[in-house]
Amino acid sequence: MSRTTQSLFPHQKLDWTVSKLEERAGQAPDDPSLLLELARAVLSRGLYHGGGERDCSQALAYVRKALNDDPSNVEGLVIAGLCLIGMERGMAAHRYLDQALGIDAERADLRLALGKLDQLNHEHGNAVKQLEMACRVSPELWEAHLELGRALMLLARQQGHPKRLVERAQFHLVQALKRDPGTEQSTLLLKDLGVSCMLLGRYKDAEKFFTRLRDTARYRGTATYHLGLVAYELGKYKNAIQHFRQFLRDKPDDAPVLARMALAWFQLGEYSRAREACHQALMADPDNVEAKYALGCTLLEEGVPAEAMKIFRDALRDAPDHMPTYVEMVRARRQAGDPRWLTQALHAEVTNYDRLAPGGGTARSTTRKRVRTVVDELKGIGPSQTGAILAAIEHTQSEALRFELWEAACGLATGAVADSASLRLREPGRFYGPGLGGVALAAAGALPEQYLVNALKLEEADLKKAAVERHPAAHDVQQHRRNLAAERDRARAYQALLLLSIAVRRSAAGRTLLRKWAETADPELAVAAWAGLALYGEPDASKKLSERAKERQATPLVDRLLQAIAPAPARREPRKVESLEQTVCGTCGRKHEDVTHMITGGDVVICDRCVVHITQNRARLTAPDEATCGLCGRTHFESAGLFRYNGVDICNQCVQLSLGLLEREEIDQFLGSW
Repeated sequence: MSRTTQSLFPHQKLDWTVSKLEERAGQAPDDPSLLLELARAVLSRGLYHGGGERDCSQALAYVRKALNDDPSNVEGLVIAGLCLIGMERGMAAHRYLDQALGIDAERADLRLALGKLDQLNHEHGNAVKQLEMACRVSPELWEAHLELGRALMLLARQQGHPKRLVERAQFHLVQALKRDPGTEQSTLLLKDLGVSCMLLGRYKDAEKFFTRLRDTARYRGTATYHLGLVAYELGKYKNAIQHFRQFLRDKPDDAPVLARMALAWFQLGEYSRAREACHQALMADPDNVEAKYALGCTLLEEGVPAEAMKIFRDALRDAPDHMPTYVEMVRARRQAGDPRWLTQALHAEVTNYDRLAPGGGTARSTTRKRVRTVVDELKGIGPSQTGAILAAIEHTQSEALRFELWEAACGLATGAVADSASLRLREPGRFYGPGLGGVALAAAGALPEQYLVNALKLEEADLKKAAVERHPAAHDVQQHRRNLAAERDRARAYQALLLLSIAVRRSAAGRTLLRKWAETADPELAVAAWAGLALYGEPDASKKLSERAKERQATPLVDRLLQAIAPAPARREPRKVESLEQTVCGTCGRKHEDVTHMITGGDVVICDRCVVHITQNRARLTAPDEATCGLCGRTHFESAGLFRYNGVDICNQCVQLSLGLLEREEIDQFLGSW
């Protein structure tokens, strides 16, 4: 394989190539180089052109004959390993590839073979690492990009399709397509790219790929089905139904498609048609969970909740991890006014959680989602369900789950306090006082900020009225004045607590209001405003409080309070450098116009070219133990890796941020010109 070629294997006129090579091999049956060339061509047909196990077996026979002459030929060992992988004989493949690894580990074809072996063993994370190395060794090979893109998609599926993984997969699939892999692989890549676009919510781009794929007779049905899915996601339910109908002409009993069509009819409010499509799907596949889900939703809308519940329970017996069904069933129970069922369901799920094996398996993950679903519906009923959530804590020993339930209960309790406080805050002149201010501070996060702002407004008439109504009758003017002074102190304490309540919310509008009060209020209330601004981390506020503390000889107390309320240093958020900003890369000195993009954080700037270099040389660029990322401040303990290049430290998260920008820009450019 040449390092300058774009392909590991021959792909053009493959049958003709194999035929000619076989003819030559018949004339020179002992020529090892000719046998390797023939094995590579036949293997190409087996792996990439539909030949399958038969061609892989034939290629293996050729390469074994060549290895008899030279048992340490690395190319032959790799081809033999790939042949065995194509035949799903992983153990035998491992022996060949392990031998090749000991001779020359820096080969793209070897890393590609090791990646495919890991995929065969369902070790998708290791497969990605091997295929990444293949792409680093020979970035021009479309097979390496193709295999890496598909390996990343498998890993993404395993992890619930995180956006970054799907974006990385899409980038490598685009790289493969741009290198012109031939008609057959290009057609398959259209499907892969369309699916990745759907996972990223790029439905218009997905539509382009599936429309092009529909022009290929072999994949017309697949393209039509996916066009239906795209239309459904775009809310074009009638178009989705037309695509599904077209697909069903060739496969009238395809249960998943019938179930999807039922959901489209359901979204259009055509419940009888939705029910009919569900019954068709269930006749074709009685266990189809999507059809059961759609039928249950339809029956709910038609006012037959008992039948709907029966359908949902049946669906969950077959597919307990189908969350849409569980969510709909729990929601229906709340709407039916059945908190008792919800409480029992919560206790059952929490109890079940401890019975499942730890380690984050699918069953535990599903149970955790179920717990959250029930808790959300209980919260929808209101604060009366706080006790039910607190009681569920006793059914689990998992500290994480106990804390989650405790937080939910606290949220409900806080909401109840906030509801009660909000009624009184609407009439501050009647209810003001440090008690109400303290309640507002405790429930500040659950109170609308405007309620707190409006409640600050007290008139002199309110204080005079309270001086009469809240105190025994005054027998002289002096007593009345003392009563009025007491109410003025109560009002000042109340307003001070409200100012702190507003500060706790840390909104931009709240900061502006506090600054205004700090400048215009009397000295006591100004102190409360400065204390609120200290919660925002404003140095001037802390300085003002320290000066006031010195006057009152309370410096130790105020210093301790300031230390307690000072917000933790905010992590710097790296960002892309805008094109108009005049800056240069801190590691190589390139200007903005010389690179695709730069990212910055703190005082550090680094360009995408240096990031790519760091990625390709990670093993020898590890930063010292005491290093912190110059862009975001992460340490080794907070990052998956920390690298030092030309005196600049950068963590793996920031590397991925830059690579993501680079890949996203290239993907956007490719999709825009497609």
